Amino acid sequence: MESDFFKQEFKNCPIVYIPFIDEKRKRIESTFWRLLEILGIDLDKLQPITQPTRFENIILPDESFRSDHLKDGFFTNEYRVAIERIRNFALKNRTPLSNKKVFYFHGMAQIGEERLAEYFKSKGYDVVRPEKLTIEEQLNLMINCESFASSLGSCSHNSVFLRDNIEAIFIPREALFGKPHQLILDQVHPIKANYIDSTLSVYDKGNRYKCYIISEQLKKFFGDKWNGYEEDDFKIFLEYVRNSIGKNFEIDTREKKYYDSILPDFMAQLNQHKDLIVSYDMPKRWDKFQPLLSCQAHIHSKGWGVWGFEDSINGYPNEKVDIQAIKINFPGHKVCYSVYFNEQEGWSEEVSNGEQAGTTGKFKSIFGVRIRFDEAGAKKFDILYRVHKFDGNWTAWAKNGEAIYSFGQKLNAIQIKLKNKT
Repeated sequence: MESDFFKQEFKNCPIVYIPFIDEKRKRIESTFWRLLEILGIDLDKLQPITQPTRFENIILPDESFRSDHLKDGFFTNEYRVAIERIRNFALKNRTPLSNKKVFYFHGMAQIGEERLAEYFKSKGYDVVRPEKLTIEEQLNLMINCESFASSLGSCSHNSVFLRDNIEAIFIPREALFGKPHQLILDQVHPIKANYIDSTLSVYDKGNRYKCYIISEQLKKFFGDKWNGYEEDDFKIFLEYVRNSIGKNFEIDTREKKYYDSILPDFMAQLNQHKDLIVSYDMPKRWDKFQPLLSCQAHIHSKGWGVWGFEDSINGYPNEKVDIQAIKINFPGHKVCYSVYFNEQEGWSEEVSNGEQAGTTGKFKSIFGVRIRFDEAGAKKFDILYRVHKFDGNWTAWAKNGEAIYSFGQKLNAIQIKLKNKT
């Protein structure tokens, strides 16, 4: 609304909206108004629609943020500008705080979150219920913050208002994180995002209850010694199962392999009406820790996509939109890569970790790739990759620096995965 184009083309158009009618939503609406004011929008220009109304023409703005799926997720530059304007407001009105570590407490159907909050409190974090604060108070917390923590969800999304390169700690709600919203928000401005498994939520995504424990992974992150699961962990999990049982929730097949040795014992004890299990030794999970390889592709007419993790498809195999550049990153190891243009220009210069191979803004397609580790990385991993072409076919997998050529067919997707040698 503040762009010169908007002011020129639509300055005389009324901006209409449908207001919240529910009494319970009035506080949300008042917060929304304040957010619009912070963005510099003249509220007098907004007109509520409270009865059937007819217009000669209606212009619907396009969405500026989408997160249905990671490969299709995006945000526009206008979205980033709006977030930047809110952060600048917070910086301008900043009031110094004594503690700069914050844990946002969600509190709705999240079993074990109280204990999770107590653990973070023991690490010097202030535990905050954000819904009890004004928008200005929340923004002041975020702009002062040096370390922000939260379970994954609406609370964690406030991280978009942190200053650049601030540490953020996210606890996913399920064993396998599958929601891309936060991953896309992490890219609006650079933050040091850490995703730490500290959950025993094993039922499918339709289950409203989530279960948090103090996991081995969480303790390792803070440098604490882990002596196995404690009695409170069992009590929390038992409460979670009791709240979930009888509601026809099935275990997610992707997660079941992590817990199929746990649930039968718990269920058997529940059927015997026992209140607590203290003898069952819960197995360790994810014994090997490995950073995530990620890839980003620049697509004709779409720009840079979001960073996709290992084995995900980067690009649009069902659309004829060509890849023009790629970036690949793998923390702790050097990944080297280059792209092939054509017979005249040949291969691009080889680059590494997060650098751009290819071009942007030149409408220049690429027709091949090669990817390898440096000597140290090659001792630990094989790197495998393939590309999808405009003819609708994937190439065969190549590995460890082998060249893939598409033989005249433009590329519209790339997939990369690792194989551990140890």
